[in-house]
Amino acid sequence: MRALELVGFDGPGSLRLGDRPEPAPGPRQVRVRLRASALNHLDVFVTRGLPKRPLPAILGADGAGVIDAVGVGVERRRVGDEVVIYPVVSCGACEWCTRREEVHCPTFGILGEHIDGTFQESLVVAERSAFTRPQRLSWPEVAALPLSFLTAWRLLFTRGRLERGDSLVIVGIGGGVALAALLLGKARGLRVFVTSRDPAKLERAKMLGADAAYPSNAFAKPVREATGGAGARAVVDTVGPATFEESFRALAREGELLTVGSTSGPKVELMLPRLFFRHLSLVTSTMGTSREFEAMLADVARFHIRPVVDETYPLAKGADAFARLEAGEQFGKIVLEPGSG
Repeated sequence: MRALELVGFDGPGSLRLGDRPEPAPGPRQVRVRLRASALNHLDVFVTRGLPKRPLPAILGADGAGVIDAVGVGVERRRVGDEVVIYPVVSCGACEWCTRREEVHCPTFGILGEHIDGTFQESLVVAERSAFTRPQRLSWPEVAALPLSFLTAWRLLFTRGRLERGDSLVIVGIGGGVALAALLLGKARGLRVFVTSRDPAKLERAKMLGADAAYPSNAFAKPVREATGGAGARAVVDTVGPATFEESFRALAREGELLTVGSTSGPKVELMLPRLFFRHLSLVTSTMGTSREFEAMLADVARFHIRPVVDETYPLAKGADAFARLEAGEQFGKIVLEPGSG
């Protein structure tokens, strides 16, 4: 079978199309013939050695497809089932896993980041990681769900505890987590403001339901004005040092800055007095549990949420897909179709 392999740590230029043996499912495993696989920024990080995996490696956390083989002991799944893959890798046996709190498993990992992932034609996963796909979505739309929507769902509703009527700022609209937060937030009745350096992205976000849209370098003042001087209940900031200062300024008293990424760099400087005098919180998260994955899929179905897909590429054009992601030109998820091209 074909696979997009990483053969070095010099960025996306180290990607090559290669051949791998067709994997066979082991006990309580299923093999998924992948119909679509989506890119994430973590894939770019791995191409630069963060983390350094044994090479050649196959990236990709997001994937959806059709089960075409099952191993011994599989009970819930059948050949022909159309599924979306839960991207967390865990032991499945520890106390955390039995409670479906997989993000705390001592062996926690993510497909593509720690083991071979979805940028190949077929992938073997544990039966417990294969969830029924939302039927009314296209394959690229289904593949856009796992990492971004799971991350956003946990951040907003488990870690952030946001409720109907709360105000939320999303910094840097256009990427997967940011757009997922917009769509999930509006579906749950939040008042959502978005920011971007790109006026076209701001306009597209308003078409998706954003209540207001502001430039990324100056959004605290208009957010405060729009909230009667109070500020926002929460800010989702996956950019990091380039926007953290403005994000904190946009918060109301007892507000929360919610972060799951730092695309502008890993280090920030914080004015601690501003945090404790205004009772602000910095809330972090990584991925989500299988229970939250289930709840996210239920929200997608119940609220008729349709993920935004930017572009699709055949597997052989994977380097082009990575180039678009690195350039920051995308609005929505960039998706590979392993069975085409």
